[in-house]
Amino acid sequence: MANELNFYLITDLHHYAKSLGTNGKGFERALAGDQKCLKQTGAIIDAYIDRISEDSETDIVLVDGDVSCNGARESHLDLIPRLRRLKDNGKRVFVITATHDYYVEGNEVGEGYKCVGDEILPATQTTRDELVDLYFEFGMNEALSIHKESHCYSVKLKDGYRLLCLNDDGDRIFCGFYEDTLRWIDEEIDKAREAGDYIFAITHHPVLPPSPIYPIISERDMLGDWERTAKHLADKGIKFIFTGHAHMMNIARLVTEKGNELYDINTSSLVGYPSVMRKVVFDEKEVHVSSIRLKDFDDDFDGMDPTDYMKMRFDAFLNRVFDTVAFDYDTFANEVAPSFSVTPERAYKLKFPLNFLGKKLHSLTLKKAGRLLCVSRAVAPEIADRNVKDFAIEVVRNVFYGDEPYTPDTAEYKACKAAFERIFKIAKPVKKLREPLELANSLLDGVLYNAPPADWEGTFLK
Repeated sequence: MANELNFYLITDLHHYAKSLGTNGKGFERALAGDQKCLKQTGAIIDAYIDRISEDSETDIVLVDGDVSCNGARESHLDLIPRLRRLKDNGKRVFVITATHDYYVEGNEVGEGYKCVGDEILPATQTTRDELVDLYFEFGMNEALSIHKESHCYSVKLKDGYRLLCLNDDGDRIFCGFYEDTLRWIDEEIDKAREAGDYIFAITHHPVLPPSPIYPIISERDMLGDWERTAKHLADKGIKFIFTGHAHMMNIARLVTEKGNELYDINTSSLVGYPSVMRKVVFDEKEVHVSSIRLKDFDDDFDGMDPTDYMKMRFDAFLNRVFDTVAFDYDTFANEVAPSFSVTPERAYKLKFPLNFLGKKLHSLTLKKAGRLLCVSRAVAPEIADRNVKDFAIEVVRNVFYGDEPYTPDTAEYKACKAAFERIFKIAKPVKKLREPLELANSLLDGVLYNAPPADWEGTFLK
């Protein structure tokens, strides 16, 4: 159809070139702190490129940032021929980069590395300015306008459609849009409206929370000044924005005071659980979002089914969180906590309650936890023997997968709700605990089950 637009969206490729080393104790240490499938990124990306290339009706691919593993030049140079293969197959590729694609000395995001034997050594680093030349042929070469400082650009995808490619990496001090960038965005929206073009956007960091607890535990991983910016974009006329970074499958909706809508369609990392890409169709009246999850890749996943391997890597990462907080608190404070935007200083201030809770989680079943809280009747027999730590990992995994299943009619929901209400009743006299516990209880529904819209598939009015 002449007025229809189709495209694929992939994000968070975090490509790690095999030439950087995938054997030895050094690589094992690097892998232990990461839930992504570093050894297999090339094979996973190749499989999705093959699938996209088979679709002769869709010629647009959006790549939504964090394309490399911490900006190692070797990984960028290994990825670019893969993107060129898409172009050779007749696709137009539009890339934005993000914070994991370049290195600034002393920055906490880390530097690109290579693994040699027992050692983890620096790889060849990439600067932010070098990214423009590396990826210019993937989008900027078609730009109607480029905002030089931010690396944002706008393009015309086809008659009637424009795209804002919004690079929000800033200077890593503020991952969002400074006032000068916002003025440029407003101007590009005005130009699209004057031309009669429908305009939407991509940016890397979530503009709306992909989970209700996300701004609490990882506010620095949201778009900078996200609440104000989300309202601004919606009221300016942006209804759909596609994001990454959180590695979650989620579709969030905002309605401003003026009655304008914004949908943030967040997509998982391509190279980690659950490994999904989006297929999006804009027709005359509606936007159709679907999700594609490949399960077969031309690489060895330690002899495991790739889907099971990805799930194992994800669970291993979370187990490391629980294990270190209980039994190796120095590692938790200095290596694990910062990945959740918690400084080591803050982690050490919380050592007593977190360490105590971490040890308890390892030994408790849901039934035992229910007895301790005097809510054992709320724990149904079919879930009584489940380990609390394992259940917590499953809940977190469900949040990343999207469409969380534990609705109010499930045994899991009833047990969690009873436990939270009991904890709140016990701790209510302590003023310092009252507000955070009230907040936690109010957010429980959004963690256990997914309210509309659905996270994997959806149809929305354009």
